[in-house]
Amino acid sequence: MMGRALLVAAAVLIGLLPPAAAEPPVIRVAVVQNQPEVALAIHGRFRITPLRTPDALQEGARLPKVAVRAAREGIAIGGQVLPQPGVRVEPARDATINLNGRRLRGTLEILAQPDQTLLVINHVGLEEYLQGVLSKEAPFHWPIEALKALAIAARTYTVFQQLSKTSLAYDVSADVLSQVYGGRSAERGRSTRAVGITRGLVLTFEGKVFPAFYHSTCGGLTEEASVMGPFDLAPLKGGVACSFCVESPFYRWQRRLSGADVAWAVKQAGRGSVWPRQEVEILAYSPTGRVGQVRIRGGGRVVDVAGYEFRKWFGFDRVRSTGFAILREPDGVILQGRGWGHGVGLCQWGAAALARRGLSAKEILAYYYPEAELVRLGEHTMEPIPVKKEARPRS
Repeated sequence: MMGRALLVAAAVLIGLLPPAAAEPPVIRVAVVQNQPEVALAIHGRFRITPLRTPDALQEGARLPKVAVRAAREGIAIGGQVLPQPGVRVEPARDATINLNGRRLRGTLEILAQPDQTLLVINHVGLEEYLQGVLSKEAPFHWPIEALKALAIAARTYTVFQQLSKTSLAYDVSADVLSQVYGGRSAERGRSTRAVGITRGLVLTFEGKVFPAFYHSTCGGLTEEASVMGPFDLAPLKGGVACSFCVESPFYRWQRRLSGADVAWAVKQAGRGSVWPRQEVEILAYSPTGRVGQVRIRGGGRVVDVAGYEFRKWFGFDRVRSTGFAILREPDGVILQGRGWGHGVGLCQWGAAALARRGLSAKEILAYYYPEAELVRLGEHTMEPIPVKKEARPRS
């Protein structure tokens, strides 16, 4: 398997070139969703304008920390209510936005939602966005070649989302459902260096950019991309053997779910009551041996749920992957699992181990995304792989 990867790397992937001068795209990041109030401060000069006009509603040399909330009349900033459904916060070039204690680059859009909550979108350049992602997605002390590989995968995923979501208010969220984003507060020197070295480089397949999914720990074998959406292309085919992530603390895990846990999760999902006693069993497996479907019996009801949704019901941190077996207990079950994440694409802990063995970023990418090509933004017309329906979130 490793020999095949090295041949693909030599035959398919181009080398890392000097940074291009092309202006990177601006990414729309949903940094706050469904919150009634946020804390905003700006260190330096700023302007607050309506979304569709340049007329200043408020401006100054700095904005001390103030509460921003949705109001019936518009958006309230401290004691001032602006009769606008949304506003743009524009700091001067040398100023910094502080939102809920997190420093951000770029500008903000603050939108009042019909339920009087806020949607806050950070507009930030692609490379600056990745600087705030990389150290949140992987330890900044990892080998630089692993960080470079992850930077390219994350950039590819981001560009795909940006090209695919032109009709939506934002391209990505700031959490595990897209990519964890910490803004300027999360930037670290080595992570920023990896982003800079790989500036503008993305992966394509047959001339089109694709969602270069990645995950923490595959647990021995990567997964088919069909679990994430209608993706049937060579770079996202599952079944890539990966014993390299064995050093991950998440390579093996165990979780107990009580009968009350199961009943609560089923009810919260709107699937009725399976109280007081349930049987939980695996109904089907994916082609790579992960759980494809789970059946829950209880209260005279039979509930079937896809493996991905089963994780979502209990929390992605609690049920860390669909690579698990079920052991029955008198009151509940024990999940004996392997890996963390959906298992599609690049295994982060595996990439770190391969880098320690001397593999370069392009060799690591060739191993986890076979038949992908490395190109630079601005040198090719970027188009996304066509997708007939929405892909699942990344977690």
